[in-house]
Amino acid sequence: MKMVRIALAQLICEDGKVEHNLACLDQVVNNYGHSHDFIIFPETFITGFLSPEVARTLAEPLNGPIIKHLERQAKEANTSIVVGFYEKEGENTYNTTVLVGPTGLLLSYRKTHLWVGESEVVHAGNCFRSCSWEDTKIGLLICYDIEFPETARAVASMGTELLFVTDGNWDGPVHRVAIQARAQENQMFVALVNRIGQLDGTTFCGESVVVDPYGRIIAEAGREEEVLSVSLDLSLVQESRQQYHYLRARRVHSNAPSKEIGKGIWEVRI
Repeated sequence: MKMVRIALAQLICEDGKVEHNLACLDQVVNNYGHSHDFIIFPETFITGFLSPEVARTLAEPLNGPIIKHLERQAKEANTSIVVGFYEKEGENTYNTTVLVGPTGLLLSYRKTHLWVGESEVVHAGNCFRSCSWEDTKIGLLICYDIEFPETARAVASMGTELLFVTDGNWDGPVHRVAIQARAQENQMFVALVNRIGQLDGTTFCGESVVVDPYGRIIAEAGREEEVLSVSLDLSLVQESRQQYHYLRARRVHSNAPSKEIGKGIWEVRI
């Protein structure tokens, strides 16, 4: 039996205030890091949602100060951090979520499905990725991605057992239903962390949630700031696949095969 302990940091993000948001992240990591394997924060939590001009100014590359800060924190707290920010590569800006562990950056994922108007701020990513963490495969998705069954299926096709979703959503029921479906149809754990608070008249609803491979909600947050601590029995993944295994039984297959692009990192391109 493999037990994994995760903390879902459902917090208010101060859009455009990187230092403030990093200070909030640091406090949570210091409090929960040594007792949890993963700490997950909302979509673009470090930078917030920004205008195109500000996004280009605050976006950083994957070897920039933000990632180096996360690497130090993960190493000191002996934990892995999942968090979103605006990434810069050349002239392009992306809505990116990273997984940073005690040994450094383990995985990065650029949001592939952009919400209405989001393409004015960032470019869409063109691949899905999964990585090995100890003997478990981890995947990442972001917000609107989960409203498409193909995204989680692509991540699951690489052997993912635990999917982390960073979220910035104001319509709770839509993502609640989607998350349960994505977990059940791919027989994997899914943990979604949403932000709360307001931005330009929009109220983010929180309601972060963890769903098991049967599609059952095993932990959920309300609409207030909180850090939700959850222990996952990963043996449920294999248990759920004993009698039937959707990925093996399916007759409709993706034309985009996965390939290993680095040690312990798999990718499906679109």
